This record gives sequence, C-alpha cells and structure tokens, in this order.
Amino acid sequence: MPKAETTFRPIGDSDKKMHGTSAVVISGFSAEEQTALHAHLPQWGMQDIPLVTIAAATLSLTLAEATALPDKTNFGQTPELPRAVVMSGLKEYQLNNLMRGYRELGLTRPLWASVTAHSEAWTVKYLLVELLKEREAMRQAMEAEQARKTASADTPSIP
Repeated sequence: MPKAETTFRPIGDSDKKMHGTSAVVISGFSAEEQTALHAHLPQWGMQDIPLVTIAAATLSLTLAEATALPDKTNFGQTPELPRAVVMSGLKEYQLNNLMRGYRELGLTRPLWASVTAHSEAWTVKYLLVELLKEREAMRQAMEAEQARKTASADTPSIP
C-alpha cells in the first residue's frame, strides 16, 4: 500500500463539496450508537447522506467501495474495530455540523478521517491501521513535549 498522506488542510464552512461519494462510514460503534448517529443526521443537514457501518467482511473494501454502499449497511453489527468516522463527499458545513453534533452527543472520541483522491483506493483496514499509527505518534509527541516542559521547569536558571 502507498505511504499515508499526513498533511492536514483547513476546512471552511461553505457549500463546497469535498472529494468522493457522499457518505459517512463508521466502525467500532455499538448498535445503539449507530442508531443515535443515524437519527441525528437530518438535524445536521445530512438527511440524504448514507451512514455505513464497517463489519469484518467490509474491511477489505476500498474507501471508494465502502462509501458507495447503501444507507444502514451492516447496521447492528458491532465488531471489535477501532472507533472511527470516515467522511466522504460532504459539503464543508456538513462536516463541521457532524463533528460539532458528535461532540454534543458526548460519545467517545473516534479517529476522524476524510476520503481524498489519494486515499480512496486504500482499503478500510489500511486506513484504520494508519489512523491508529497516527494517533499513537501524536500521543508520543505530546508526552515528549510534556516531559520537555517538566524538565525545563525543574532545571534551575543560572543568573
């Protein structure tokens, strides 16, 4: 598989459509959480956006294939997978509404990703692995920064 693209791009709040087929693909959510997310899509301006749950059988699909699945595919299935939300083809304001609304629901923080021209050929499994690696690298960087700050605070200054 290709090396993961790690550049972040700012998202606005416009009607500009992002890359890909319009869909939200999720993994690692309970059946109740899947139902709650689906129920909130209309109030987030996403009434026509399919919500697809990843199950073991769909891990080998590309992101392009997964985002083309019908609404509520694999609903109720809750395999032990990382909690992730993958957004595809959303308008910028929909992406912002989804992220804001998700936080307001108080659900456990997921891995977030948007499908790009570069990533649409990746398998779902590959994306989840890359997201986990990225989260771990960020955790380690934050710990190193905290250790550096603690060490510099403990070091007496020399006049």
